[in-house]
Amino acid sequence: MVGDTKIIINSFIEGISKMKEVQSIGISGGKAPIPKAGEGDIDIFIYCDVIPKLEKREALIDQMGELIQERNVNIFEGGHWGAGDYVLINGIETWLMYFTVNETLKDVESILNGDYPDKLDNYYYPVGRCAMFKDINILYDENDFLGLLKKRLHEYPDKLAEILVQYHLDKLDDTEDLERAAARKDVLFYHFAIDLAIDHFLQALFAMNRIYFPSRKRTLDFIKNFDMKPERCSERLLDMLKFGSYADGISQSYVLWKDMIDEMKKMYTHS
Repeated sequence: MVGDTKIIINSFIEGISKMKEVQSIGISGGKAPIPKAGEGDIDIFIYCDVIPKLEKREALIDQMGELIQERNVNIFEGGHWGAGDYVLINGIETWLMYFTVNETLKDVESILNGDYPDKLDNYYYPVGRCAMFKDINILYDENDFLGLLKKRLHEYPDKLAEILVQYHLDKLDDTEDLERAAARKDVLFYHFAIDLAIDHFLQALFAMNRIYFPSRKRTLDFIKNFDMKPERCSERLLDMLKFGSYADGISQSYVLWKDMIDEMKKMYTHS
């Protein structure tokens, strides 16, 4: 270790904030402590009038000298994760992701309008970006861009909830692959089909509870705090997966699944 990780990160943030193009900087995950090496990474989101030129970003990283063990500038460019640079700080992977303010605002409005009701490109959930903004730890915010965005996202829009719930409930009506897998007692085919179905179930469940679906991580922790959910929701999900792990249990797994989906649909209709 070449120094206190938090001090190094703060120094890095200070350098980024001095670039004239930069308006706001935040770290995802709220005010969670900095992870230890091997236990997680650090995602730093940087919002700009225009993306700083590559040479300027390289110079910023070079200024850190031996405080950084590895670096890779412009490791990705554009798309869901902006223009991205990578550095290794005391064994912790740290990602610097640059976005423009205007494009970010357009993306958020499109998401809230329900234009992207499902995951994209290798399990990227557009609504998960709203979850990130809602809980982002703001480190620098010259024009209150992130502060205003957090306020904008504080209340989950009813329109978005209705669009997402209906979209994913409709997807859950397509049970052809699950039925074929259950009839054949084909464990791997069943797991393929049930994983897709669980994805729709979770997205519908989160929308019903007015929570932006962040990702597939820690979903059981979220579910235990939901008011609207099938009875014994987490336990039944785990039982369904357990029985689906061997051929003779698949039929029981599928019965559990169907009962839970029916219960959720009735609950949503009555609400």
